[in-house]
This record gives sequence, structure tokens and C-alpha cells, in this order.
Amino acid sequence: MLLEIPLSSGAGPLFRQIASHLEKMIRAGTISGSARLPGTRELAARLGVSRSTVIEAYGVLAEKGLIRMRGRSGTYVENRPPEEHLPPGEPAELLRFDSERPTEDLVPTEILAKISRSVLLDDGGKSLAGLPPEGSPELRRALLRHAVLRGIPARPEEVVVTSGGKDGLSTLLRTCRKAGFARVVTEELSYSDIQGIARNEDIPLSTVPLLGKGDLSPLENLSEKDVLYLVPTFQNPMGTTLSPEIRRKILSLRAKKGFLILEDDSYGELRYCDKSISALKGMDDGDGVVYLGSFTQLLFPGIRMGYVLLPPFLTGSYLETARFRQGQVSSLVQIVLCRFIQEGALAEAIETARGVLSVRMETLYSSLRRAFPEREISKPDGGLYLWFSTGRLRGEEAAERAAERGVLVTPGGIFSPRGGPVRGVRFALASVDASRIEEGVRLLQKAWGGLL
Repeated sequence: MLLEIPLSSGAGPLFRQIASHLEKMIRAGTISGSARLPGTRELAARLGVSRSTVIEAYGVLAEKGLIRMRGRSGTYVENRPPEEHLPPGEPAELLRFDSERPTEDLVPTEILAKISRSVLLDDGGKSLAGLPPEGSPELRRALLRHAVLRGIPARPEEVVVTSGGKDGLSTLLRTCRKAGFARVVTEELSYSDIQGIARNEDIPLSTVPLLGKGDLSPLENLSEKDVLYLVPTFQNPMGTTLSPEIRRKILSLRAKKGFLILEDDSYGELRYCDKSISALKGMDDGDGVVYLGSFTQLLFPGIRMGYVLLPPFLTGSYLETARFRQGQVSSLVQIVLCRFIQEGALAEAIETARGVLSVRMETLYSSLRRAFPEREISKPDGGLYLWFSTGRLRGEEAAERAAERGVLVTPGGIFSPRGGPVRGVRFALASVDASRIEEGVRLLQKAWGGLL
């Protein structure tokens, strides 16, 4: 291992400088667990210091449990450095209810690997060639057939492939601004990045109260210059789903007022029950709803791909904007995911995810109800998220107290475009196995008991 360590004659003892720099690299993961460090003679010669200086530095790291010296075998970084910020007796491994990175049982790795190998070896180089900016015709047809499962009677010319849901949303807001729309409107608690994306695309952002409560009167103030951004199914962060009645009323107001709806359906297929509610796009009679789909949100976090269903009046401008922003989506990714859909693997992967996540949601909901019987908690019928009202505690304070116990949750304030205190936190289910959820809730009971 080639190590370069900056040393200064005026920055304290050399052995402590060496130990401090190596500790930073180990804790940051720059030097990975089980890596073999240079021998003391080798490192001393490279740094121009005495061997005893390096021995002392290694001794400091060994006392902290960061490395282990194994005699003639050498000096190795420990696989799991101790978590100093956790109280004694608490789990060294954090419970990440703040993360959307899926556990291994949610990612269809084997079938993806098989298809990828087949594509690279058998397609004669097509996977590395260029494709139209709107995406592979074959993939677009597959996505169109997939959209039917959400009750959407889309046309082939409406389908455009994107490099992920966030890319699709960002390009859409830029396109809407170019098309003359003056403002984007969203609910008072909404997808955390919508504010930053709107600011980046130079379009003002306003909020309305949560629409799931049934009061749609704020939408009466919208006009044909407005874009309403909604996550109507298993909403992020609340986990709520707009009822068919509320959806019909929103669409009626859209027809009356002329505003455009951007429907983000990233979680719509992750339902746990047999009952399904059609997407807004599937209920709209005109061209007033733009649909954003991104099953890669959960199943393929490292493969950035999604799709949008566009009305004709936006298609040309969208493709022009996309062409200058990021060009085409990877040909290889498109061909692999096309086969993944065609072979039925996507439907199977979604069904697997539903089963895994439904158990996690039931476990989390039941555990929270037992631990905090005085709190009102709503159990979502699908998706990745559960909202927990923290009563007297601000979300930030509740999250800080939870982190002290080794449980990470997301404070509700980051989902508020308006800013200000939000007394709630969001739980995400992607990264925590069901077997550890009750343990996490017991720790939260200790962190929040008597304070909510």
C-alpha cells in the first residue's frame, strides 16, 4: 500500500501526526477494513522518520481498536472500528430508518447479472451504440405495456425514457418554464428535493395544505400558468394515498382552472393489499397530467432510469431540453431493463418487494403502536414510508435523540418547502430488516419516552 502522510515540524509529535492521519483515513473508509498497512520499516523509510516513530503511531491506533498487529504477518485494519458516538451497551450498527438504499433481498441481482452478461456477449455491440433521445423503441413499447398495470391508456409517442425520476422531474420543470408556466405548487409536506429542483430550474415554488384531508379550496386559486406537483399514491413523506373521490375532484378542478399536474408515481406499484387505485393519468380524459414513473427508485438504485408520459404540446420541448442536459440514457441500461421487463422479471421483483416491505411495515406499525399508544399513527397500504407525529418535540430534536440511541430517522422539516418547525419524523423501510425493527422501536421508546 502506497501511503502519503503530510507531516509538519510545527504540528506536534510526528507519531501523533501519523496516527491522526491514518485514523481519519480508516474512519472515512479510505483505508478499508482488513487492509494490510505497510510495515514499520517500509513506512518509516517512505516518510523519512525513525522506525520507532511509526511503531509508536501504530501503537496509538491499536489502543483505539482501529488496527491489529499480527506479528510477522503484518499490521491490519480492523473490519469494524468501534462507534465512539454511541452510548455503552447500545448497538454498534446503526438502524437506518433514514435511508432509501435497499437491502440485498430487495434487489434482483442474479437475474440482472444474467441479463447483463447475455446482452454484452450476444448482442454484437448494439448495447454500446447510440439510441434516439426519447429512448429505445423496444423499451418504450415495454414501458407502455407496463403502464397499463397502473390503468394508464397511454400512446407510444407519449413515452420518453429518463435517467431516473429526479432527472425526469428536473427536465420537466425546465420544460414547463419554457412553455410559459410561471409557478410550481406542491403540498406543504412533499418530496424533499422539489424545492431545490425548482430553484435550480428557476421556477417559483408555492405550497398548499395536505390534500388528503379533503379540503381542495386552495386549488381554486391556481391558474393555467401553474404546475401542481403531486405524489398521490404512498406519498413521500407521509405514506398517504389520495382517495378516488379526491382524485376526481382534483381532475375536475384541473379541467376548470387549466393548471397542469405532474404526477410522481415512483411508489405506486409497491402496494401491500389487493386493492389498487388507478393513477391520476389513467383517470384524466385530456392532456392535463404528466406522469413520472421510476421503479428504479427501489429495485435499481445504482441504475438510473425512469420514464415520463408526456402530452403532445410538451414532447418536442422536453426532448430538446433533455438533449442538451444529459443526452441519451445509457444504451446498455436501456437494453438490459427492456429484457428485464420482457422476461417478466420486473413483475416478479415488484411482487417480492411488496412481500418484504409489507412485513416490515406491519412490524414497524405494530411496534410503534405498542410503544407509543397515545400517538395517532396511520398505516400506509404500500410504499416505503411511515410518518410519525412527535407531539411536543420538533422533528429535528426527536431525530437527534433517536440518533443518540443508534436509530436514524428523518426529521420532518426537510420535507417542508416553507421551512419552519415540523413536529414529525419519517421512517423509511428500505434499509432495515424486519428482524431488527422491534429492537429499533424499543430504543426509540427510551429516547422519546415521556417527551412526546
